[in-house]
Amino acid sequence: MKRFSLLTLAVCGILCFTGCGTDQPAAASQSKSGSESSAEDSQTAADAVYEDTQELMGTVIMVRAYGAHGKEGVEAAFARAKELEQVFSNTIADSEVNQVNQAAKAAVGTEVPISADMAHVLETALEYGEKSGGMLDCTIGDLIDLWGIGTDHAAIPADGKIQALLRPDGWKDVSYHAESGSLTFASDAVTLNFGAVAKGYISDAMKTALEETGVTSALMSLGGNVMTLGVKPDGSSWTVAITDPFSPDSLIASLHVTDQAVVTSGNYEKYFEENGKRYHHILDPYTGAPSESDVVSTTIIADNGIDCDALSTATYLLGSDAGMQLINSLDGIEAVFVKATGELVTSDGMDAYQLQEITS
Repeated sequence: MKRFSLLTLAVCGILCFTGCGTDQPAAASQSKSGSESSAEDSQTAADAVYEDTQELMGTVIMVRAYGAHGKEGVEAAFARAKELEQVFSNTIADSEVNQVNQAAKAAVGTEVPISADMAHVLETALEYGEKSGGMLDCTIGDLIDLWGIGTDHAAIPADGKIQALLRPDGWKDVSYHAESGSLTFASDAVTLNFGAVAKGYISDAMKTALEETGVTSALMSLGGNVMTLGVKPDGSSWTVAITDPFSPDSLIASLHVTDQAVVTSGNYEKYFEENGKRYHHILDPYTGAPSESDVVSTTIIADNGIDCDALSTATYLLGSDAGMQLINSLDGIEAVFVKATGELVTSDGMDAYQLQEITS
């Protein structure tokens, strides 16, 4: 459920990665391989670059891989992404998540088998649901559908309809049973929606597919979720720049990563306005409305995309103080928040990523 922008300064210039959402125009699949023109430009197989862009999960996904195995790796990465789209997409009628929702609602308390992919994402969502005090809630699918933000029917719902869907600590109404590889719903009001974690998991799975084909240097953008594999071909780190939430055509900061993921959540792209007020997509499960915390952008850096994805939403909802307290309690995870005042707030270990504020 993320919409945001990140810019990655890659080997051959600046790549602009725009936020995701159903309101993004479809991108035609296209690819190019440096190895295909090696006779013309004297590239060796090791110098080759292969890039492909496709639309999955309502998101434009770009993968660029370097080296002799680039084409094979990119194709494997997209094949894996298509498998996972069938697991997690709420817009595909027969996706696993829709089938599980239907089965578990129809038989509350009965164990419903789920795939290993869904099990991993569910466990992670529940883990961060607990750590965030319920702010990350993967069971509010009906509330997300009610607002329709990012669709062609977004509108402010009647308060009575919002109130009818509020469930204090609703994330506790779904349980995963590892011994049987199944889940149960404690209420038929549960509707799973993994929009806050699925793309992060998909980026992790695509990275694994690249590695398994022998790719050691690659860059991916999943609607703004940036994943890096290894270092750039010249041996340097990847530079990721964070969009200015107050002026989305500009940058507010940059940082350096190697073999890590960077994910940002913000209020500035997936939204609608009514009577001069902006209604963005990051819903507070306790109010049923778009979050009104003191942050407008949260960026998370970690080894795994799924952690970044979950925490960027959770910390946005928690706000700067509680959100940064959570980040500083976790090993190997750092963050940059942009407050509504324009102030940048950073976690204890951000110095390792050479954060630089960009001023106009």
